Amino acid sequence: MNAPDPSSSSEQWFLEAYEKYADAIFRHCALRLSDREAGKELMQETFIRVWESVGRGTKVENCRAFLYKVANNLIIDIARRRKLRTQDSLETLHEAGFDLPDKEPGPARQVEAALAMECMRKLDEPYKSVLVLRFVDGLPPSDIADILGESQNVISVRIHRGLKQLEDAINPSHD
Repeated sequence: MNAPDPSSSSEQWFLEAYEKYADAIFRHCALRLSDREAGKELMQETFIRVWESVGRGTKVENCRAFLYKVANNLIIDIARRRKLRTQDSLETLHEAGFDLPDKEPGPARQVEAALAMECMRKLDEPYKSVLVLRFVDGLPPSDIADILGESQNVISVRIHRGLKQLEDAINPSHD
């Protein structure tokens, strides 16, 4: 499916955007909050805010970046209000019904994914955010820059430094 056409009616544009991006926004929110139900609620709130914004006449050039920006701002609001820190273990997340996507089945892949997710939770912000947006959500640095209101160069540096932190966390004896 192509990106929603901003020249179409706002209702049609919104329906196309929801159909194309709702699952990705949900996964992003659920991962960032470590809670499937909260992720679902936040995804819905994201689309409500976008609908209200488009209804007020906001012009959206990059639909995906705009949706992630709204979702990210809502996540930041929640973190500020609740001082939310995602320190849950993978076992707790699994018991709550949150499963990591596994594109290559097998115990070795699952162990690697579990280790990477545990280490991701320990990363400092803003590195954790950019790595999730880049490698979990698959967004290019230009879209991440739009979402976070930073330059593409700043985002590229954060990705590089975040990967270094992640590598050091996964392999502490690495020089």
